[in-house]
Amino acid sequence: MRKYSVDHVSKCYSVNAVSLDGKLYLAYAGEGEGSLTLYNRDDFSDRIQVFTPEDHLGGVMSVNDVSDRPGYLFISTGFFTMIDSGSSSIWLVRPGKDMAKVCDIPYLHRFDVITVDGHRYLIACSLHNGKKDKDDWSTAGSIYVAELPYDLDGDIAVQPEVLMSGLHQNHGFFRDGKSALVSCREGVYRVTCPSGSDGWKAEQLFSFPASDVCAIDIDGDGRKEYGIISPFHGNSFSVHREDGTRIYEHAKPLDFYHAITADTWNGVPVMVIGARKMDMDLYMLAWDREAGRLKPEVIETGSGSSNVRIIHNGQEDLMMTANRQVDEAAFFVS
Repeated sequence: MRKYSVDHVSKCYSVNAVSLDGKLYLAYAGEGEGSLTLYNRDDFSDRIQVFTPEDHLGGVMSVNDVSDRPGYLFISTGFFTMIDSGSSSIWLVRPGKDMAKVCDIPYLHRFDVITVDGHRYLIACSLHNGKKDKDDWSTAGSIYVAELPYDLDGDIAVQPEVLMSGLHQNHGFFRDGKSALVSCREGVYRVTCPSGSDGWKAEQLFSFPASDVCAIDIDGDGRKEYGIISPFHGNSFSVHREDGTRIYEHAKPLDFYHAITADTWNGVPVMVIGARKMDMDLYMLAWDREAGRLKPEVIETGSGSSNVRIIHNGQEDLMMTANRQVDEAAFFVS
């Protein structure tokens, strides 16, 4: 792989990409009193500054694209620290227009917007419900849901309702088709959007503490496997089949696992995982058919990735990474 270092971004945390005027722009957002900037993939000096630290709209934990509306982004703001996050919100960034507030959700950490049968649904997760200090995890987070207006150019404001509460260290989130995977101390849950006569559903998939999760059919058997970081900000990454069978556990000692995604890379199903302590590896897993097992490949060491995402750009796949521990916005191409 070839690495491109895009920019120095303080506490670089969130990544995504959008298409604007036929050009691909890479979005990187910083933690704390950070910024949100879009960089032209081919010319990093061609950039769009959505906001700067001086705008006090930092604390961006999530940046989500809208597949049918190029250039539109849903973002979270206001999660400045684990404690200072009671004023977090969701906004819609509309290209060439304004930023419109969607809702306020205290202690919001992850969310996404999923379109099903011509309806747009919001699924959002609060990490907790208030902390006395950084080690206080006495309060539980919740899963919030709402139906958004389909027209993203009009009034977008909604009042989400609680679908599920009692979820401690409610940290992980992964969009999985028409549903979302949510991970917390109580386990991993699948939240499914309404469809037809069916309403919102939430079902538990795994019952052990999980910090983050992703899913893909990585071995080609027609059933999904689940990559799980555990416990909260933990030192273990493992892969499980739907029946709970563990088929992989990463052997090298790492800690503060945080970055995780599942997608295809050059047409091959993969999981990409990153840690923020010890050697701070970013590595990729793929199925070795001859050996009949998952095989890891180290992409980079010492980067301390907080989030990673694969972008399919025509004939090219990009692996975007927010290298928080070294304040770097970067991506890889094969």
